[in-house]
Amino acid sequence: MSKESLQKVSILAISFIVVSVGAIGGNIPEIAKSFPEVPMTMIENLVTIPALFIIPSVLLSNTIAKYIGYKKTVLIGLGLVFFAGIMPALIESFPIIFIARCLFGFGIGMFNSLIVGFISYFYSGNERAKLIGFQSAFEGIGGMTITFLVGQLLRFGWQASFWVYALALPMFILFALFVPDVPYEDMINRNQKKAAKTSLTDNENNTSLIGVIGYIALLFVGVNIYMSTNVKATALMSTLGYGDATDGSTIISVVGIGAMSAGFLFGKTLNVLKKYIVPVSFTLMGSSLLIIGLSNSVFVTAIGAILCGFSFRTFIPYLFNKVNSSPSINAGLSTSLLLVGFNLGSAFSPYGIAIIERLNIFGSIRGVFYTEAIILFVFAATGLAFISLKGIRNKQLTTVNED
Repeated sequence: MSKESLQKVSILAISFIVVSVGAIGGNIPEIAKSFPEVPMTMIENLVTIPALFIIPSVLLSNTIAKYIGYKKTVLIGLGLVFFAGIMPALIESFPIIFIARCLFGFGIGMFNSLIVGFISYFYSGNERAKLIGFQSAFEGIGGMTITFLVGQLLRFGWQASFWVYALALPMFILFALFVPDVPYEDMINRNQKKAAKTSLTDNENNTSLIGVIGYIALLFVGVNIYMSTNVKATALMSTLGYGDATDGSTIISVVGIGAMSAGFLFGKTLNVLKKYIVPVSFTLMGSSLLIIGLSNSVFVTAIGAILCGFSFRTFIPYLFNKVNSSPSINAGLSTSLLLVGFNLGSAFSPYGIAIIERLNIFGSIRGVFYTEAIILFVFAATGLAFISLKGIRNKQLTTVNED
């Protein structure tokens, strides 16, 4: 394998562990048996608490990188993930395990937003878009693989399952060996120059702070609906009598297949859809929810789930590619803010699901999916209208400048 290929693999490999926070969810009943004196809510927090610590860490990562460099920041984050990740396998003390899970989330946040920065620094154009898509795919593959491995290790006890986070060690070694150090100023200047060069040939790449806020809102809504789909698909099938919990697990798995496919195909999808990728993704996602809502079989529900995962993981890398292509904003900060929006959407998804259920005017569990589809179609139509108005405005400005 060439040096350049090893560099790509080393950058992408650290995405493998990014969405592994919830992988230990199956451990909760066994952990509860070992700590009968600890309230169940506290034990359940072992799954959710890392996400809360990801948010401040993501916001601080660029500041930390300013003082110690991007590579050292990533390596410290990976080191935290490794040591905090395996700590519950070594020490059977609930307070220490709880603290370790907090540090685990903080470690992930330290390198999560910097992955896209490294991709933008070393690559540009279609290659950058392709690798950002691959990064999204690696997240999906990692989440599925680690969840599976946790289930297998759980046979040897709940503590043994935490050894899965030892995977962070080879990632640490790969990144340390094959990814060059990048000084803070070089990263900022080079990425800005690349974005400015791109904007000369494609003024659609310019994004304002208001645009970033809009993207965060899109992420928040999209993540809430995506999470509710995972939760409600099993309830739909069991309520209507054509599936059970095992079928629900299968549906969640095929959502991941759709998401991975979207990541690997993102570069080609972007070349075809260009600026229309978000409204098209929301339209496809809305259609997938209609399919699930109308379904009377596991097979049809699975088709809708694959389409849901594909559309969701198509618009997410587009947003990260977009903010890293704009010379008019701080790409590092914008990437961090998008990740905060994503994590907030995940953390508050139970409340989002409750709101969607209240908006359901159809009076049935199918109606939840219909309501979500309508919301996405409205967002898609709004996006198309905005793109059209922006196109008309740009033409008018071009005409005035020519005159």
